[in-house]
Amino acid sequence: MTTMKKFFMYAVWVILFFIFSQVMIYVAINTTYKTKQVDVKTQSIINASVNASSINGTAKCIVKNNTENDIENKYIKIDCYSKNNVLMGTKYIKIDKILTNEEKEFEVRFNYNKVDRAEIEIIDELPNEATNEQKISDPEMTIAMAITALILLFNFA
Repeated sequence: MTTMKKFFMYAVWVILFFIFSQVMIYVAINTTYKTKQVDVKTQSIINASVNASSINGTAKCIVKNNTENDIENKYIKIDCYSKNNVLMGTKYIKIDKILTNEEKEFEVRFNYNKVDRAEIEIIDELPNEATNEQKISDPEMTIAMAITALILLFNFA
């Protein structure tokens, strides 16, 4: 009976440690991101925000088609700048089709260091020097966080 009680206590401690580590990871990640200044150069973008830490970030924007024509085959261009106005990188989001008076939300992740502000605009076509990395969202670090939690669990359990 005492052996079962001991195993039960170990299981409780493992579960409590897992919950504690998940809460601490969530708090640590969400407190490192700060809202950055966004300069919008297009009137179709009605809401734009950029949240960045010292190593990566997320840009979100809501585009409303307030013209009489549909918006098709255009791109949202997001330029990320440092504190000294150095271009850290550019991301492009493809707009397939937005009907008249329709709103769509777009989001892209970037891995640029120390982004201080961003400029967002809608462009007609991609420049010739645009790379594939600029057209896709950078991956999140969720897999790395899960592996780190497992390593800590095995080392301290």
